Amino acid sequence: MEIRVLRGFIAVVQEEGITAAADVLRISQPALSRQIKELEEEMGATLFVRGNRGRSLELTHEGQLLYRRAREIVELADRTKSEIVAGERIEGDVHIAAAQSAVMDVLAKAAVHVRELHPGVRFQLHDDFGENIVERLNNGLADFGVLVQPADMSRYDHFALPGGDPMGLLMREDDPLAAKEAICPEDMQGLPLLMPRGALSRRDISGWFGKGLRPFDVVGNMNLSYNASRFVRAGYGYALSLTGLVDTAEGSGLAFRPLEPPVHASLSLAWKKDQPLTPAAQAFLDCVREVVDWRRA
Repeated sequence: MEIRVLRGFIAVVQEEGITAAADVLRISQPALSRQIKELEEEMGATLFVRGNRGRSLELTHEGQLLYRRAREIVELADRTKSEIVAGERIEGDVHIAAAQSAVMDVLAKAAVHVRELHPGVRFQLHDDFGENIVERLNNGLADFGVLVQPADMSRYDHFALPGGDPMGLLMREDDPLAAKEAICPEDMQGLPLLMPRGALSRRDISGWFGKGLRPFDVVGNMNLSYNASRFVRAGYGYALSLTGLVDTAEGSGLAFRPLEPPVHASLSLAWKKDQPLTPAAQAFLDCVREVVDWRRA
């Protein structure tokens, strides 16, 4: 597969048609059509559902899989070219895949310091949850991952980030539970709850319930607390969340109460073992260590 052909395939998907994609790529429509046909022959699969003339192209299952991988391949190729061009100069992109957390303040301070020292460094943030963060790290699409613990760290170099975000319950501000200072296991009985995907897989609060208590009713899961907060405010249910991720000030329509006994999420900064960091990524890591040392002093 040629990178050029994959770029054409991605453009067809994003522009929802060959004619529009050809205009964006500044090539002829017949040439792009021929590329797509040859790509299908190489893959041994039909990539698009050809509908009526006026309808946009739709991806087949095989096309969806290729689209996902093609974007990763092209992104990795672009990153590699950028790193080679930069050489030993401290410039270019640093990619960080991270779970949502207030501990990102540490990384933000480090990023500010890096930019003061090296204005040519840029930061690309990828908000996600555990499995996707690990995939980006393993595929070389992220220099660093911020992973909620516990997690399998055997493939990474890593260190713990300071602090531990308190976990709690996000609710409407007019909910009766908002009158409480904290939420105990008995309060959670039978509540319709939106759960973070990572918290489900890690079973973050499985040991928090006492014997004889009925688990909560999971009515959905989410990656981003902000999106979940819109559901909470609309009355869909409650959301398990870390503190400080959404606005819960008076008048926001939302309230956050910590769990009692307290549950804290610990996070680590991870990067792939035996994989050399770019000069920009190394400069960022050095600054993160400085910020962490300063906070612990």
